[in-house]
Amino acid sequence: MREPTVASQPPPAPPLPLPVGPAAALLSAALEPLDAKLGGDSTLYARPLPLLEALERSGDRSRRLWITQAYWKVSSAFAAIRFASEAVERLELIAPGGDPHDRAVLDVAIADAKADLAEARSQLVVAQQDLVDLVRLPATEPAPWPVDRPLATPYQTHFPTIFANRPATGRIRAIDRMLPSKHEAIEARAAAVNAARTALDMAEADHAKAKRPIESVAVAQAALAAQQREFLAATLAYNLDIAEYAMAVADPAVADPAVPDDRFVSMLIGTSIQWSGGAVVTPASGTTSAGASAP
Repeated sequence: MREPTVASQPPPAPPLPLPVGPAAALLSAALEPLDAKLGGDSTLYARPLPLLEALERSGDRSRRLWITQAYWKVSSAFAAIRFASEAVERLELIAPGGDPHDRAVLDVAIADAKADLAEARSQLVVAQQDLVDLVRLPATEPAPWPVDRPLATPYQTHFPTIFANRPATGRIRAIDRMLPSKHEAIEARAAAVNAARTALDMAEADHAKAKRPIESVAVAQAALAAQQREFLAATLAYNLDIAEYAMAVADPAVADPAVPDDRFVSMLIGTSIQWSGGAVVTPASGTTSAGASAP
C-alpha cells in the first residue's frame, strides 16, 4: 500500500526589504574614494581601518563610544572632501565667455570652492588625529581611512523590549524618540542635495546657451554646497546618537552577557544584532530581522 503523498509546503517568503531613500545612495557615493581626476591622493587610502579593528586595538570597552564617534567624524570629513573636490572640478570646466565680469564672477566661485576643499582637508587631519590617539595607532602608520560606512537608513531600537527590565536614562529615552525624526531630516536633506544639483545642471545649461548670467551658476553652486554640508551634518548627528544608544544597550556594566566588539559593531554598520529578550537591535538597511534571542 502506497503512502499518501503529502504536498510539501513552500518555504516562507523572506521579509520584503524596507524602502531605501535617497540618503543611502547619496552617502554611499560621497564616501567612494577619490580618483586622480578629482585630485585623489593614494596616501589618503593607504591605511584602511574597519571599525571593529579600531575597537579591538583599543582593548578598552569603556572607550567604545568615543572611538565610534571619532570614527564617524573621520568618515564625514572624507565625504566633505569629495563634495568640495567635485565642486572645484565642475567650476573649473565652465567657460565664462568673453565678458571680463563673467570671468571675475567665476573666479570668485572657484576660489570659494578651493577654500572649502582646503578647510575640509584640515578638518580631516584633526579628525584623523583624534581617532589615532583614541585607538593608539602607531605614529609611523599612515592616517586611517574608515572603510565602514555610517547609516542613512531607519534604525530600529526595540527600546520597550530591551529596557523592559533595565533602567534607561532620560538621554537614551530621548534618543529613542528622536531617531525617526533625525532620519526623516537626513532623507529631506538628501532630497535637497539632489534638487540643488539639478538646479545647478539647469543653470549651467542655460548659461552655456546665453540664457542666464554666470551669477546664476555661482548661486546654484553655493546652494548645492550648503545643502551638502547640511546633509553631512545631519548624517553625522544621526550616527553619533545611534552610537550613544548602542553603547547604552551594550554597556559592560549592565549587559549580561557582555557584548563583544564584533556584535557591538553590528549594531552600527548595517548588520543585525540579536539581543536577549527576543528583540533585535538593527539598522533597517534593506532587510528586516527576526526577533531571535541571543545564545
